[in-house]
Amino acid sequence: KQWPVNEDGIGTVMLHAETFKRGKGAFTFHEFKESNEIDKHGKDYPYIITTNRELEHYNCGAMTRRTGNVEILTEDVLLINPADAKKEGIGEGEFVCVESPRGKVDIRALITDEVKPGILSSTFHFPEIMLNEITSNEACSEALCPEYKVVAVRIRKSKGKPKQIAEA
Repeated sequence: KQWPVNEDGIGTVMLHAETFKRGKGAFTFHEFKESNEIDKHGKDYPYIITTNRELEHYNCGAMTRRTGNVEILTEDVLLINPADAKKEGIGEGEFVCVESPRGKVDIRALITDEVKPGILSSTFHFPEIMLNEITSNEACSEALCPEYKVVAVRIRKSKGKPKQIAEA
């Protein structure tokens, strides 16, 4: 039975069956529209990288890298699913070249089940990696926010010694 329970002890069969308590109206469905980034580049760039933050350097790290937190989280890493790492021949701790239509960066791989196959993730707390070089300037049509969470990329092992911005 659903809450709220009537005074006589009988619960409602369906919560908000006719209206919402605050009078906001019913939920309306909107047709799904794929990200412009994926529409434009998904064929040539089969992975999606999403940026995230870690508690130790929550914002960009400009302040927290001056504290003891830098000993807890020492670098940005690329989270990659084990199946994707195996498919691309990437080992734990190896440097990976992540390439988008806008640029390339080298970053150390961390193989983990924390991300789903096809999805990569990284923080952007350490400017040495220059992760924003690969992010998209596509914007959500509704909020006009950049699509930092949906960036089409391809990956490969880095060639030689990693540099701040990967070379071809």
